[in-house]
Amino acid sequence: MGWSESKKEMLEAKNFDKLFLHKKHRAKWVAAAQNAQNYARVNITHGQEPRPDDTAEALLPILNADTDLLKHQRENHATSKKYREAFADLIVDQVLIEPTRRRQANGTGTGQQANDGGHENS
Repeated sequence: MGWSESKKEMLEAKNFDKLFLHKKHRAKWVAAAQNAQNYARVNITHGQEPRPDDTAEALLPILNADTDLLKHQRENHATSKKYREAFADLIVDQVLIEPTRRRQANGTGTGQQANDGGHENS
């Protein structure tokens, strides 16, 4: 379904935004998004650029096995699958979509997507 304001608010209420931006984990989320996008490109869209939902779907098995994410879910009473799905949408949006949106707004074109999501680490 993709990233939405309601998902953003749901995740912020359980501090997933802080988990995403935390300097200890940030590089892991970026790498996971890039790996999921590459997997989706090869296995889902057969060489074409995958849609965000295809990439988020490919990201879920990675997130389902991530002990830091699972610990965060337990500690924040957010163990439902909907939180992992929304977190996948957040990662795809911030790592793969938002950097392109910013470059287009700055007039620098679409080029290669940034690998850091354009955020400073906390």
